[in-house]
Amino acid sequence: MQKPLFNQAFLLKMMKISLTQCFFALMLVLQSFAHDGKAQDLLEKNVSVNLQNVSMQDAISEIGKVADAKFFYSSKIIQLDRKVSLQAQNLKFSEVLSRLFSPMNISYKVYGNQIVLNTLVEQNRSEKPAFTENPVALVADPITGKVKATNGETLPGVNVVVKGTKRGVSTDPDGNFKINADKGEVLQFSFIGYQNQEITVDDNNNLNIVLVESTSQLTEVVVIGSRGQPRTDVERPVPVDVLSAKELQATGQVELGQMVQFNSPSFNSAKTGINGVANYADPATLRGLSPDQVLVLVDGKRRHQFSALNLNVTVGLGTVVTDMNSIPSLALDRVEVLRDGAAAQYGSDAIAGIVNLALNKSVGKGTFKTQYGVTKMGDGGTYMGALNYGFKLGKEKSYLNMTLHYQHAEGTDRSDFYNPRPVTGGTYTGIYSATQATDEATLKTRGVWGDYGTFKVTKYGSNQNTAYQGFYNLGYPINDKWNLYSFGGVSSKKVLAYGFFRIANPTNANSDPEIFPDGFTPELPGKTIDYSSVVGLNKKVIDGWNLDFSAGYGHNYLDLWANNTVNPSMGANSPTEFYVGRSAIGQTTIEANISKNYKGLLGTKAMNVAFGSQYRAEQFILGQGSKESYEVGPLATSKNKAPGSSGRPGIAPADETNAKRSNIGVYADIESDITNKFLVAAALRYENYSDFGSNVSGKLATRLKLNESISIRGSINKGFRAPSLQQTYNSVTTSTVQAGAIIQTKQLPNADPRLAQLGIEKPKAENSLNYNLGITAKAGDKFLFTLDAYQIDITDRIILSERMIVSSIASLKPLFPGISEIRFFTNHINTRTKGIDFVTTFNHKFNTKNKFTASIALTFNETKLTSQKVTPSLLQAGTAAKILMIDTVSISLIETAQPRQKVLVSLGYQLNKLNFNVRGSYFGSVTVWEKPTGKPHITQTFGGKTLIDVAVVYAFSPKFSLSIGSNNVTNVYPDKVLPNFAGYTNGQIPYTRNANQFGFNGAFYYANLTINF
Repeated sequence: MQKPLFNQAFLLKMMKISLTQCFFALMLVLQSFAHDGKAQDLLEKNVSVNLQNVSMQDAISEIGKVADAKFFYSSKIIQLDRKVSLQAQNLKFSEVLSRLFSPMNISYKVYGNQIVLNTLVEQNRSEKPAFTENPVALVADPITGKVKATNGETLPGVNVVVKGTKRGVSTDPDGNFKINADKGEVLQFSFIGYQNQEITVDDNNNLNIVLVESTSQLTEVVVIGSRGQPRTDVERPVPVDVLSAKELQATGQVELGQMVQFNSPSFNSAKTGINGVANYADPATLRGLSPDQVLVLVDGKRRHQFSALNLNVTVGLGTVVTDMNSIPSLALDRVEVLRDGAAAQYGSDAIAGIVNLALNKSVGKGTFKTQYGVTKMGDGGTYMGALNYGFKLGKEKSYLNMTLHYQHAEGTDRSDFYNPRPVTGGTYTGIYSATQATDEATLKTRGVWGDYGTFKVTKYGSNQNTAYQGFYNLGYPINDKWNLYSFGGVSSKKVLAYGFFRIANPTNANSDPEIFPDGFTPELPGKTIDYSSVVGLNKKVIDGWNLDFSAGYGHNYLDLWANNTVNPSMGANSPTEFYVGRSAIGQTTIEANISKNYKGLLGTKAMNVAFGSQYRAEQFILGQGSKESYEVGPLATSKNKAPGSSGRPGIAPADETNAKRSNIGVYADIESDITNKFLVAAALRYENYSDFGSNVSGKLATRLKLNESISIRGSINKGFRAPSLQQTYNSVTTSTVQAGAIIQTKQLPNADPRLAQLGIEKPKAENSLNYNLGITAKAGDKFLFTLDAYQIDITDRIILSERMIVSSIASLKPLFPGISEIRFFTNHINTRTKGIDFVTTFNHKFNTKNKFTASIALTFNETKLTSQKVTPSLLQAGTAAKILMIDTVSISLIETAQPRQKVLVSLGYQLNKLNFNVRGSYFGSVTVWEKPTGKPHITQTFGGKTLIDVAVVYAFSPKFSLSIGSNNVTNVYPDKVLPNFAGYTNGQIPYTRNANQFGFNGAFYYANLTINF
């Protein structure tokens, strides 16, 4: 029976906490505050200013401060770099505004304490007075309306012009406008970063206009990697990939990790099978490093990790991942991939970079998407249905965006036919007997399988999985300064994986012919539940301090079973279904972030100062499985039968774990535009962990504009990654039988006192030095490229040690009686990663319905182990053979098991309602090593391959579109494992599971329907 990990008292406590948070949030939402003073009062206010040859930007900032006013404007229109001078002593604010703006042909309108600036070219000064309490009441029979972005946010400062005239206005801070126009005249709406729109005036005098972001814009505005003002990638001192929701959906993939895989050159995540924990959460890496060396954020907040530790011989051995596939893709507005170290800004794990999942905030519109696809082999049928809709919560700029997602994917099978002797002269592995003649005779007698070469014994491919997911994103302005926000969701996934075939030979330790007379393949179901929520308050103002306070909790647990299998040591009394146990991880985060942008401080053009702190508490739990899953039965010693459920032994009571730790971090972050061309940024962070101590990280970055089109940038980071709770406290015991004796193999938690006796220290933080140097260039709105070279040096890198054979090492024998092997985590190696990333994009718009887009993104990198620490002398003492803490197989997982070259080429053409897209993805070669028992290491390289994806999209209307496409249309597979490799496993594993290249399912055909409403 499953043992509950959380008792009723704990659940009641959590419910009380949740209810308290909900009550607190409700009270905040119900608050209301008095509106600011009237526009007339602002204009009548007496102010004093003394501005001498300062930029227009600084002048606007200074005047706003003295008058307590907020300005809205487009920097492209106002020309902020021009120099101005103005002296005023106790003058009315209206006179000060006129003196400053009239000579510059700049008009202004005042709404409350908010001032919208525009140019007189776009707006006729006689159209309206300079201010109005209620702008829609001043013109007879005007055309009125509101302008919003596609995400529902109102747009202030949008130019509204009657085509062919000089009549024009701009929208107020709430997006409202009013203009005189006759029936039949055309209104033009324009705003920087958005597509222009024209509307012919008819009998409708009230318009709701939605402006679409410009698709010809090559650069996206991003915030990740900086707490200063948003900038495009070519203006940032560090490289960032911005993947829009449209780009993600265009891949034809249904899971987020795979969507990013085919859009970002440095990101890699491939499906696998028969691979332990990797069956339930895909390992995802950045810049060829480990899965736990990339930090995942959701709207800038740290995401919790997956609970289970990867102990299989595959990429990410000994690490935990962050399960990006637990978040539905329709919940996202975009994904930002920061390809630079950022531990000084965001804390542990950001050695390789950051993946930030920016959430959808749209309101008043919805999207329903459904897709079905199947492989060329006819398996892997995948259905997905997703719904997103955003609600307005009764107040401007409020939103509640919600997403529901369901998917079901049948598994695939790419195993070969079973071959008892895959190479000439190889060991014969028959199903019933190790003697070929006897085995073949029994095979025919039993008549279950057929002749060798005609049947398969396991399933090797993508696992069957079913997912139910929901996510929400909420924002509510309490007043004109403070906002309440919250986001979070729930994901439930069921995955059916398989183990290796167990032969029916009675002498085999893992067989039980009494229950399975023809052998059996263990079925390994797993259910993972993931839930999280963040609640916060922020204050965002143009001048003054910006504040952000938040608290969040995230939790993941994985329940595992082993079915269609036995506990061989129990014989005929063994059940065939077992509960294996649970791993769980919880993370509580409380943080405060404070920032302010100064104009002209210390002689700089602008300086943003940020600082803050974060408290994080984590809990890791291992809960035991059913008794039969780990029990040592009577046949263990009498017939040398293996104890525990075969295929996946259960978690024994001795391995139950409930470990906790906390840490607190403080940081300071400065980013300054020294001049219009020269930018410098610096950050410093201190963190202290309750279980291993403290760490200091820092960052220095700069960007220099050589001209308006070309910039160079560079950064140096001192980062760190704290050992995960799973690495420090995970405990695993498996048992075998040798000569009638029970022999245990243990992965030891680092708190085991025997490790300290051997001179093995508890894991401490990995440290990194990350160097980045790059160049960016753009030519108008058509072409840009970025080229970045980097080097990442990691010291004290944490590894899972090799299996230490107790009988072969003198110092282990007295400490570990009855144990055959031990493993543990240790800071043992140093590595260096070097590479380049190149991204180029070209867009050309022939007309409004005909355009061409192209992009090339590539990465070349390599990781090398540069040095190892000396094996502790106490461990080596009394043993002649050299004790290796890491051998060639494990080194290859770090150095060669991921593609070191990846090239993505994308071409798109829009012809009226038709869109044609072709994408080529090249994945470089990978190399794996094997260590056959008693033989030298052997190696195999699997060559680089190119996958071609094609898609055709037909938009019947703006609300209805149909896509038909194929991923890997040319049906490319990786090279096969050579039959002489043990990893081939008599045909069960024809494609390696010890590397992460691009998967092995072949061509996939799909159709999807998207409905916007």
